[in-house]
Amino acid sequence: MKKLLLFTFALLLSAPIMRANDEVTFEFSQGISGPLKAKMEQQISKFLTAINRAASAGNSEINFSGVQFSNQEIGSQTVTMLWNNVRFHTQDDDFYTPCLRHRRAGKTTGYQVRNIYMDMQPLDNSYEEDLSQEFVIDLDANGRISDINIAKSKLQYEKLLKEGEKLKDFDRREQIIKFCEDFANAYCKMDLKFMEDIFSDDALIITGNVRERTKSSIAMDKNREVNLPNKKDVQYTVHTKEQYLNNLRTVFSKAEGTGYINVKFEDYEIRRHGAKPNYYSVTLKQSWKSKNRAGKKYEDEGVVFLIWDFTNEDKPKIQVRTWQDIESAKIDPMSMNRFKLR
Repeated sequence: MKKLLLFTFALLLSAPIMRANDEVTFEFSQGISGPLKAKMEQQISKFLTAINRAASAGNSEINFSGVQFSNQEIGSQTVTMLWNNVRFHTQDDDFYTPCLRHRRAGKTTGYQVRNIYMDMQPLDNSYEEDLSQEFVIDLDANGRISDINIAKSKLQYEKLLKEGEKLKDFDRREQIIKFCEDFANAYCKMDLKFMEDIFSDDALIITGNVRERTKSSIAMDKNREVNLPNKKDVQYTVHTKEQYLNNLRTVFSKAEGTGYINVKFEDYEIRRHGAKPNYYSVTLKQSWKSKNRAGKKYEDEGVVFLIWDFTNEDKPKIQVRTWQDIESAKIDPMSMNRFKLR
């Protein structure tokens, strides 16, 4: 009897996600009306239904027949990069949620849907995140699906946008939140093209790598009278955009296949430059976990500091990206006045 129970439990763990109904009905509660509303509701319903069917059937690929993407190849590829690491299925089959707008200079450039909660089914024991995740769906101005990402905290999202209403820069803050979500997910999806586009050509990039210190390295530090806390050694490196992308290309290639990269951003703080209103800084906590094909794991937590340049309203760029370990960031945090901005 005991063996039978163990066998049944093993089958449950390995079985695909099962639901009574994979068909999804989606409707906007507010924020849009007219023919475009009906078109987007139809597209989102088809999109989520296709994901559910693939999850329930245990398929390695999703059939997006009938779904319109801004770019058919890139759009479906975005979901596939997530799908390669973990399967997911909507928690509900009936959604009724507001339509949010992406705006630049007061003009609508696209739309966004939040509050799409998914049950996650990891493919192996490397998945360490919550088994329930909120997803975000982005659509272009014509109502075609452009992207899907895992969302940040709802409370934090609403707090940041309320600050934008108070300071009358709601549009830019909403855009920064979206780009930061896309930025974190670009690491997870190993999307080098996004990284190439989002960084300025002359960006300043400082990375950090945490290494466990051996007894010999600790002794050497004592001889040099260097005091490093927590028995860890943090190595900082300054990169050009080209150097940083080349390093990422190597990291991504080593993780492709059976490896993974999991990056999470939390505790956002957005500030606008007092004298140069086209510049915004974002300070956030980054959690990085990765495993390469050979099975070697790496993880760290640190504080990432970004400076966004909105001089070109249609194509904002990251001018500065730095990383500090958490203790250093508490003692000596980054700020915009440390950098010479154009």
